[in-house]
Amino acid sequence: MQTKATTSEPASQMLSLLNACLTTQALHVAARLGIADELKAGPRGIAELSAALDAQPDALDRLMRMLAGIGVFSAGEGGTYQLTPLGETLQTDGPKSVRDWALYIGAAAPWSAWGHLYESVKTGTPGFVLAHGMPTYDFLEAHPELAASFNRWMSKQSDQQNAAIVDAYDFSKFQVVADIGGGQGSTLAAVLARYPSLRGILFDKPSVVAGSAPLDASGVRVRCDVVGGDMLEAVPGDADLYIIKRVLMICSDAEAARVLRNCAAHMRSGRKVLVVEMVMPPVGEPGPATTFDILMLLANKGGRIRTEAEFRALFAEAGLKLDRVIPTRSPNVLLEGTPA
Repeated sequence: MQTKATTSEPASQMLSLLNACLTTQALHVAARLGIADELKAGPRGIAELSAALDAQPDALDRLMRMLAGIGVFSAGEGGTYQLTPLGETLQTDGPKSVRDWALYIGAAAPWSAWGHLYESVKTGTPGFVLAHGMPTYDFLEAHPELAASFNRWMSKQSDQQNAAIVDAYDFSKFQVVADIGGGQGSTLAAVLARYPSLRGILFDKPSVVAGSAPLDASGVRVRCDVVGGDMLEAVPGDADLYIIKRVLMICSDAEAARVLRNCAAHMRSGRKVLVVEMVMPPVGEPGPATTFDILMLLANKGGRIRTEAEFRALFAEAGLKLDRVIPTRSPNVLLEGTPA
């Protein structure tokens, strides 16, 4: 006979899942207040911390208690709080910082879009469109402050995954690498830094490539052309390798095929395309792809995480063949294509 503790376990697990929204908001608020930066110098008491952050002491203490309970902070002597290794990821600086994503994911505009998931599942319309009348990237174009944290996170996330990509693929056989939809250039900078003989082209919307600081920070700007444009219209034609990193996931199938086709139009013999994406695992297999797939459903019309078979079909539609699927030590895989 099952015990009461055993029968109640699924309910407890479900309650933890349901209450995860509160954790997301608590982490967003901690990032927005800059608590981790404030604790960088050492433990602080609530009175001192609340004065520094201009926060109500009792409310801040309750937030700190909650986050200490999940290991973001730890309680010290005399009612102080200090950082843990987990909490350090909410600092502004540092190679493992996720603060900019915390700032974005819990902000009012995305949060209201997430609240439309029911309607998105019923109709297929993105939550961002339902909440704001436009998809994510159009909204960000009109709201530069929110876009700043989003774009910083895109660069930071690339920084955290770039070494795995560069380690997994041999770029030495190419002369010019174009990063299509390459954001502020973090991935391209990593490739050019590893391969000094390469030249690069960074291609994205003009408002995005205007902030191409990673190219300067890596000392590779002199070997790189920065080009603004729309990848759905055309892409630069001077490259022998086209990188498309975590871009097709925000596109519909028709848009994704168009981007690939625009690259294929310039691909003579020996030229390649390298798509860097998550790939949807078999049903029931754990991993981040299924969660990101829901994020894509909410963010952009037609955006999705695709299976390997779906990528193979997209490549074929664009006049390409998928030659290799290369794993990396990150959530991404590399899908290498050549002209069919």
